Amino acid sequence: MDDIPTKKLIKAFIADMDPFTKKLIKVFIAIVFLMLIYKYI
Repeated sequence: MDDIPTKKLIKAFIADMDPFTKKLIKVFIAIVFLMLIYKYI
């Protein structure tokens, strides 16, 4: 397992996911990002 780069593993994991899951993760990241911005303004 150690000889496999993490980036390749993550890319393979993302490529394996269905579009709905990808959209869900993007929305989640966007919400967290907006919350962080809102907190610091």
